[in-house]
Amino acid sequence: MRKGPTVIDVVKPTRVATLSQQVADELQARIVAGDWPVGHKIPTEPELVQALGVSRSTVREAVRSLIHVRMLEARPGDGTYVCSASPLKFPMQDRISHASLREAIEVRAMLQQRIARLAAARCTPADAERLRELLTTAGPQLANAQSYDECAPAIMAFNTAISDLTGNRLLVELDNHVTTATVAKPPFPDHWSPEIGARVLGRLTDLIDAICAGNPDEAEQSMRRAQREILPLVADTGDAQM
Repeated sequence: MRKGPTVIDVVKPTRVATLSQQVADELQARIVAGDWPVGHKIPTEPELVQALGVSRSTVREAVRSLIHVRMLEARPGDGTYVCSASPLKFPMQDRISHASLREAIEVRAMLQQRIARLAAARCTPADAERLRELLTTAGPQLANAQSYDECAPAIMAFNTAISDLTGNRLLVELDNHVTTATVAKPPFPDHWSPEIGARVLGRLTDLIDAICAGNPDEAEQSMRRAQREILPLVADTGDAQM
């Protein structure tokens, strides 16, 4: 009788990162931490070899891998520069640029509904105070905007403030890339008006009230209502669900 697989058969050996991958991870960590900000020229290859104690070929392969994901940019005769603090930025932007507006909005809606729940669950009194202050400062900009371009900074400010409350850096990063790519090409530039801004601000006020009250269920529902306020303005959403 044939025996079933043993634990040894099922458990696969743990994959060990190559030395060049470890070096790439170290370089990426320094970029993400802000040691080398966007636009900054990183140390030369010999300097990295000496600092990291690895071979020139290992450094070259590590740098090449970060160039591949467009965190770094090689400028012949000049050096290598940081062009993104996230390995997801350009792949996400490329992918979203080839997606329909409906697809992008659906993904953004799902992310933001989850963000609203987490923000409400993790909001502290100090966080609530900062949200209230933002409502006071950015709210009028949203309500009085004559065009989408005028209100976009306020929308991004609210989005960033709420997503930061989750404490989940990966979720924040994903939402930031999706939101930036979507907002960069506004789907309703010809339809925005102060009346629309006032309605959206009302929904955002309800959302912030729910988050500050620590009510995840109401926060998610408020986010859904805010999204439904905007959805009819988008011409190409088809059957997008919010």
